[in-house]
Amino acid sequence: MNDASRIRAVIFDMDGVLTDSEPLINAAAVAMFKEKGLTVQPEDFREFVGTGEDRYIGGVAEKYKCPIDLAAAKKRTYEIYLELVPSRLNAFPGAVELVGACQNAGLKVAVASSADRIKIDANLRKIGLPPGTWDAIVTAEDVAHKKPAPDIFLAAARRLELAPEQCAVVEDSVNGVQAAKAAGMRCVAVAQTFPPEQLQTADLVQGRISGVTIAELTGELKSVAPGGPSPLAAVASPQPWGFWVTVGFALAIAFAFVVAQIVVAILFSTVSMATGHEEILKEPTKLQSNGLFLALATCGAAPVGIGLTWLFAWIRKGISVSDYLGLKRLPAKQLLRWCIGLLLLGALSDGLSALLGRPIVPDVIVESYNTAWSPPLLWFAMVILAPLNEEVFFRGFLFAGLSRSRIGGRGAILLTSLLWSVIHFQYDWFGVATIFVVGLLLGYARLKTSSIIPTILMHSLMNLVATIQVAMLLWYVGESN
Repeated sequence: MNDASRIRAVIFDMDGVLTDSEPLINAAAVAMFKEKGLTVQPEDFREFVGTGEDRYIGGVAEKYKCPIDLAAAKKRTYEIYLELVPSRLNAFPGAVELVGACQNAGLKVAVASSADRIKIDANLRKIGLPPGTWDAIVTAEDVAHKKPAPDIFLAAARRLELAPEQCAVVEDSVNGVQAAKAAGMRCVAVAQTFPPEQLQTADLVQGRISGVTIAELTGELKSVAPGGPSPLAAVASPQPWGFWVTVGFALAIAFAFVVAQIVVAILFSTVSMATGHEEILKEPTKLQSNGLFLALATCGAAPVGIGLTWLFAWIRKGISVSDYLGLKRLPAKQLLRWCIGLLLLGALSDGLSALLGRPIVPDVIVESYNTAWSPPLLWFAMVILAPLNEEVFFRGFLFAGLSRSRIGGRGAILLTSLLWSVIHFQYDWFGVATIFVVGLLLGYARLKTSSIIPTILMHSLMNLVATIQVAMLLWYVGESN
């Protein structure tokens, strides 16, 4: 790398990179619109992240065809936002340390944010990086065209008295990455706001800013032999395992899970014969609908599945288990909306079952409940353990590896849904098809939120509703008799 193109400065975006401020400005904007009598959704703002508050607010107003005084609306949004900053704004772990490391390495540091100066100053002071810390600060008021236009980064380079190719950018949004690359700058993206698969145009993608290193920012690469791995791979941030490694580990987890279930089946058979209940074993195929066996098998095998999944995510160095598996907390209202979506899909499935003259509660579920012996144990296994195990495996570990392969996020949704539906072979074709469709919804939730928290809740809710339905059916039948 010649001296003229050597990285001499790092330009940081602010919202979503240095500070966890996206949820706060989102909440402030939602509250502002509510004051004006318009109910908007937090996700309405997502496509405008990184474009500046004018577009952030104005874009949503256009979507709802709501005429507003943009200057007044932005002023009120900032008033609400600044009330939230003292108690709720925090720096992302590792952000302050990375800025200090850049300065210690002799690199200039700048902030280039599409936010207004009042917001930038408040944020930087709150996280202990006041304006005086920086070699340059460029705000929304300083440029005519906001991200994804490159103007804000080019302005930062001018203030730093450097050429664009001498600057590296740390961004978190799709618009920000586009702006950095359009400016001709090296870009390291952190997947703190958008999932990694949406940031692939960056030179490098890290899960969190805490994992970014100076070498990654400067692009300092070790020389490699011709035909060897690409230079970028030498500093590429650790991501989930690749496609084939993911498949291999998934098969190992599935094998261990089956072995655990076989062990439970052997113990269950032994106890059944010893206690004079051999009739349970006369038709081995009925074991798959025996409620007591299903509960015990789930309680015995689920910890094995969860434990191995956790282990294989943990041994992937450089990425935390929570980031790998998507254990990301979401606002309660967002979780509620996903659960409502699941209930609506369930209602549609029940309606279709009635229309086709099919039982709303499958016979296999009724049989499982009738043979549960201990209904609370069955409820625990079906409503808590099974969803936790299956979501950590399918939408957590498997989805993470598949979505970063050539098949991408949509392919991962389809494949995980197909595999998930296939393991429910105890149901007939309609039941398996229904599970596949539910899997598509769960996969979509995983892709949109980068989290399995909503999928775990939705899966648990689905099983809970099914269990309540069968309990009510059996109560009704008992009362009728």
